[in-house]
Amino acid sequence: MSHQSLTNDSSRCLERAYAKVNLGLKVLSPRQDGFHDLLSIFQAVSLYDTVSVTPAQDISLACSDNSLPTGPSNLAWRAADIYRRETGTRGCRIELTKQIPAGAGLGGGSADAAAVLRGLDRLASRPLGLDQLAELGARIGSDVPFSVLGGTRHGGTMMVEGRGERLSRQLWAVPPKWWYVLVCPPDPVSTDWAFAELSRTRQIQSLSDLTPYATLIGSARGGYLDADKLWSVLENDFQPLVEDTKPIVARASQLLADTAPLAQSMSGSGSTVYGIYDDRSAARRAESVLCDAEYPVFVCTPVESMDP
Repeated sequence: MSHQSLTNDSSRCLERAYAKVNLGLKVLSPRQDGFHDLLSIFQAVSLYDTVSVTPAQDISLACSDNSLPTGPSNLAWRAADIYRRETGTRGCRIELTKQIPAGAGLGGGSADAAAVLRGLDRLASRPLGLDQLAELGARIGSDVPFSVLGGTRHGGTMMVEGRGERLSRQLWAVPPKWWYVLVCPPDPVSTDWAFAELSRTRQIQSLSDLTPYATLIGSARGGYLDADKLWSVLENDFQPLVEDTKPIVARASQLLADTAPLAQSMSGSGSTVYGIYDDRSAARRAESVLCDAEYPVFVCTPVESMDP
């Protein structure tokens, strides 16, 4: 433990907690710890929660979404507790202003936790730095390490492997100039349920059983991504399962397909499905179609690099 202090109680740090979209997701071989190895491209997008962190004697949390827990089961609360135990600092008051839907596969809880870690580190007398924060984040959840780094100087596009702790920055061969239309059916999906159902219904692929998606992004590890090639092989192992189980997700996916996106897929274990467009007007037309069908919709752009 590195004993240090936070700044005085009048200080407050504001952080943006960016949502992520999975540009493909492969569930690979089982691990000895009972989890599975993953292979995915994570992209930070411009939908975000706002996280306020203020030094305090104890940890407390307030949230604009009354349906979410505000105690130790909330990942943001856990992040504050882990940082306190790691550094010997006091607690903090956390205020979450939510925009990212919960249970949507967009990593909102992980993004909030990462924002708390970054905020506390900005207030610390001896900051740990982003790399160590990402290591702490791995103790909280699989998406947290990316959320610590995504949208910072490390860039907003990363290949994610293992349980989410192995990250490599990716660059686009052509700077991204597209729009994501995120469609969030109001039927949250439990990640634990999705993994259990996937394990029950099919044989998990081994790392040696590579698909065109896995082969393509594996060849681009740490280098450049060709968007046109990636769009043509996008796949998410959870999507058939979720669409079979939740017709509301399958209908959203079909409505998106009817708008002729460059590509479409599902983020995480759902329930968000998305379309990718290279024209803002086309994205807005798709938004209108899905809004008319009474789906919650967000139009976003990639977040590539911002100051931490």
